[in-house]
Amino acid sequence: MKLLSGERILWDGAMLEGHALLFDGRVLACLPEDRTDGIEAERVEARGRYVLPGFVNAHVHGAMGYDAMDATDEALDALSLAMAKEGVTAFLPTSVTAPMGEIDAAVRAVRRGMARPLPGAAILGMHLEGPWIDEAMRGAHPAAFISRSPDVSWVAERADVLRIVTFSPTLDPEHSFTRRLRELSIVPSLGHTTADFDLALSAVRAGARSITHLFNAQRGLHHRSPGMVGAAAVSDAMCEFIADGRHVVTELFEPLCRLIGTDRLVLITDSMRAAGLPDGDYRFAGGVVTVRDGLPVNGDGTIAGSVLAMNRALKNFHQATRRPLSELSAMASRNPARLLGLTRKGELAAGMDADIVCLDDDFNVKATFVEGRQVFGAFGA
Repeated sequence: MKLLSGERILWDGAMLEGHALLFDGRVLACLPEDRTDGIEAERVEARGRYVLPGFVNAHVHGAMGYDAMDATDEALDALSLAMAKEGVTAFLPTSVTAPMGEIDAAVRAVRRGMARPLPGAAILGMHLEGPWIDEAMRGAHPAAFISRSPDVSWVAERADVLRIVTFSPTLDPEHSFTRRLRELSIVPSLGHTTADFDLALSAVRAGARSITHLFNAQRGLHHRSPGMVGAAAVSDAMCEFIADGRHVVTELFEPLCRLIGTDRLVLITDSMRAAGLPDGDYRFAGGVVTVRDGLPVNGDGTIAGSVLAMNRALKNFHQATRRPLSELSAMASRNPARLLGLTRKGELAAGMDADIVCLDDDFNVKATFVEGRQVFGAFGA
C-alpha cells in the first residue's frame, strides 16, 4: 500500500490541495494530509506536482524507433515504456493499411502483449486503422493495400483483441458492418473517408461511436456541406484529436471546445516510430517518412502521423485554451476510458485502478503508476 502526497490531486473530478492519495492496485481513498499520520504505507512525496488519472492513448502507432506493425514483443515492450514516460498508463497499439498477413501478425503480437507482464503502460487491445478506407483520404496509408470490402468474419475472429476499428462509412452504406462491430463490443470509428454530412451522421446514428483524428483525412466544415466535422458537431460521437498544433492550428482549440465540448474530445498522439527521437528519416506505413522540425511527412508532402507525446498534447491544449486542468485532463483519461467502456480507468476515485501520473507545472512527467506499480519516475517511496 502506498500513500502519495501531492500538491494538487484530481480526485473524482475536483482538484484538491493538502491531500494524499492512498492506493495499492486500486485507489482506496483521498485523505487530508493531517489525517494520515497513523496509516502504515509506503510514503511517496510528490510535492509541487499535479496528481492526475493516468492517460489512455487510444491511437498510437509507434515511438522510440518502434512501431506496432513491427509485430514483435520487443517493439511492444518499447512502446509500453515510451508511453509510461508520457504519463500514459494504458494504450492501443494501432495498425496501418498493409497486407492482411502483416496486420494479422501485429494482432497476434498485441494479443501476446495483453496476456503478459509489460514494463510500462498496459495494452488494452488494438486499434485497427485501415485497410477499409477511401483512397482519396488515405493520408500516409499505402494505396496498394486498401480494400473496399470490410471483412466481418476476419474482424469477428479477432474480436478478443480489436477494440476500435477505423473505416470509411462509404464502404458500409447500409451500416451492417457498423452494427456488427457494436455487437462484437468493438468501437466503430469513422475516418479516412470522403463521406458527406448525411452519410456520416447516419453512420453515427447507426452505432458509430467515434470520429478518427477530427479534421484530418476527412471532409472539413463548410456552411452548406458540413462534412464529417459538421456531423461530429451535431451528434454525440466522441472525437479523437491530435493536439500538436500541426494537424490543427492551436487557434481552433478553444472554438473546438465550444463546438464539440471537452466531454467528447479524446486526445490521441497518432505518433509513429520517430516520436522521442531526432529529426531524420524513418520507416512508416511501408515507406520512408522524413521528420523535419518535428513534423513527419512522406515523399509527396503528406503528414504521416506525429511525434507528439500525450503530456505535450495536454500542455498544448492548456496553453491554447487556458481552461482548468481539472476539465482538460478528462480528454486524456476519462473520455478515452468511457469510449472504450473501461469502468475502472480514467478517474481517481475509490475502487478505480491505481493508474496515476504526476506532472510538474510545465507538464513534465515525474512519475507514472500502472495499477499501483511505479513504472516511471525519478522519485519513489
